[in-house]
Amino acid sequence: MADLLSQRLDPDMWGHKAARLSQVADLGLPVPPGLCLSTAALAHGTSEAIASLRTWLELYRPRRVVVRTSSTLEDGLERAQAGRSVSLLNCPPDASALARVIDQDLLSQEDLEAVPGGCVLVQEQVEAPLYGVAFLSQDRLLVEASPYPDGATAGMPLRMRARRDARRFRASTGPDQVPSLALTAQLHPLCQQLSAHFGFDVDVEWAWTGATVLVLQVRPITRAALEWAS
Repeated sequence: MADLLSQRLDPDMWGHKAARLSQVADLGLPVPPGLCLSTAALAHGTSEAIASLRTWLELYRPRRVVVRTSSTLEDGLERAQAGRSVSLLNCPPDASALARVIDQDLLSQEDLEAVPGGCVLVQEQVEAPLYGVAFLSQDRLLVEASPYPDGATAGMPLRMRARRDARRFRASTGPDQVPSLALTAQLHPLCQQLSAHFGFDVDVEWAWTGATVLVLQVRPITRAALEWAS
């Protein structure tokens, strides 16, 4: 078991998703609190996990929880395989119920238990007016946003672009639908910092509270950016 915010995690042990988020937290950037449960330990039973979950829930008291997988087989530099990940939203903040969800819905996923390194990440579900992804390549930013936490899979109705100066930002859906300057004024330097730290063009999942951008995931860009670079 490992606390996401207080430990710098090894990707070979905890998977790329959890390890990168622990580095983001170490940089001082906002990351929702989370508890990492190794798949190797979970394969031998959930009694220890239930005790750890109870402690974590008492400490952070989340209203809702998202349960996600973090694997060494996804989000790597050589192979992204982003579709391997599983995210379960709106889980109850109850240790026994979460253990059942993990056992029935995640550990039953093909090959998950056989992966040599990885974890199940139990994380506070952010309540925010906007969620989305941001792609930074060659200092050009593309932002896709949705009012729904599962917008990445449900489809992003808002698309915005920025170059070096956030004042040149434009939203393809119209300036009145999203506080574009305030959002990109935070997203652009955040993505630049993450790109410089990790050493690759970044694909960042985020949630915006209206005052702060929280980082939900960081991975290498997995799609061509040439069409929006111009």
